[in-house]
Amino acid sequence: MVDRATPFRWFLARRAVLGDAAFVLAFSALHVVDLALLAPPGPSKWWPLLVSVPATGLLLVRRRAPWVPLFGLLAVATALTLLRLPIGALNLAILVAVYSVAVRGSLRQAVAASVVAMVYPVAEVPVYAESTGIGALRIVGAVVNLVMVAGWGRAMRLGRKRTAQLERTMALLDTARDRLAADAAVVERARIAREFHDIVSHNLSVVALRAGVARALVDRDPEHARETMAELERTSRAALTEMRTLLTVLRGDENTGAEGAELHPAPGLAELDELVDSVRGGAVSWRLERRGTPRECGTGVELTAYRVVQEAITNVLKHARAGRARVLVEYGGTALRIEVSDEVDPSRRPEAPADAPRSGHGLIGLRERVALLGGSFTAHPVEGGFRLEAVLPCAENPDLA
Repeated sequence: MVDRATPFRWFLARRAVLGDAAFVLAFSALHVVDLALLAPPGPSKWWPLLVSVPATGLLLVRRRAPWVPLFGLLAVATALTLLRLPIGALNLAILVAVYSVAVRGSLRQAVAASVVAMVYPVAEVPVYAESTGIGALRIVGAVVNLVMVAGWGRAMRLGRKRTAQLERTMALLDTARDRLAADAAVVERARIAREFHDIVSHNLSVVALRAGVARALVDRDPEHARETMAELERTSRAALTEMRTLLTVLRGDENTGAEGAELHPAPGLAELDELVDSVRGGAVSWRLERRGTPRECGTGVELTAYRVVQEAITNVLKHARAGRARVLVEYGGTALRIEVSDEVDPSRRPEAPADAPRSGHGLIGLRERVALLGGSFTAHPVEGGFRLEAVLPCAENPDLA
């Protein structure tokens, strides 16, 4: 099947050359008409075409060497004028050559081309010497034409330069936009990784804790073991629901999965009681303490505070000996302080190696979360346990937040 757009694309690719060829044909044809009407009759009336057509043909190289057609056309037009022979449209071809110099050269080159082009109108003065004022009038007209053509060429040059600068600026903006998009994608992937880490790590730790308690009680206290298994089931379902919600947000689909995932608000400080209650009943005794007057701190701050407590609880479940742990939420004048500490009870058997390392991607992610909000984060071992503290901005007056 023939592609109808192929001839059009071919024309667009060669439109500059075709335009110059059209100039050459038009100016040559005008010279033929001029000779036919004004040249003295005789077999030699057509000889000026032998120099005018090649001179006009120099316009084909005006884009690569603009001075060449200017000098060629001026020489031929001046010679024919002094011989009192018709020049056809060579005067118009000279203007095209001057434009070519002005549009591709500097301002000095444009002025120089205009001055050089005045050779032709000056050469006309002797021809019109017998006509009072005609020679001067033609020189004035030539000056006006050259100023207009050179000015047009300069304007086109400046316009092209501005267009090229704009294109370069747009290219730089596109590159910057792509870089920002790539950086945003990296940040978003890191955020998603932290969210999945917080969800999976904490809930698996709670599941392992509940499973261990149920295994220990299955023979001694079957009823308590069944309650623990029920809590284990609820924790597992909550973890799956939270993961499914996150996947739904990422996919932008309201019905992800076979059953569909219902979107839930992000957890905050109000859910800390439920979070701490979910890990009670193990070898670690938990206490949640609040100080100050509770207030709204914003979704971002409350979610970060919740994740700090969640990660700290997960670390305690993984690494702490049996003992006591405290979660402190303190509302200050301009900040919210979260502190989670555990105290080892050496008289009881540890459920995990006490010297296991506590630094990892979870604490690194928390430090990044807190830093993004303009807060501070510390986590370090203390005598007999481990202490984690985060200070987040939470102004008493919402207008100052």
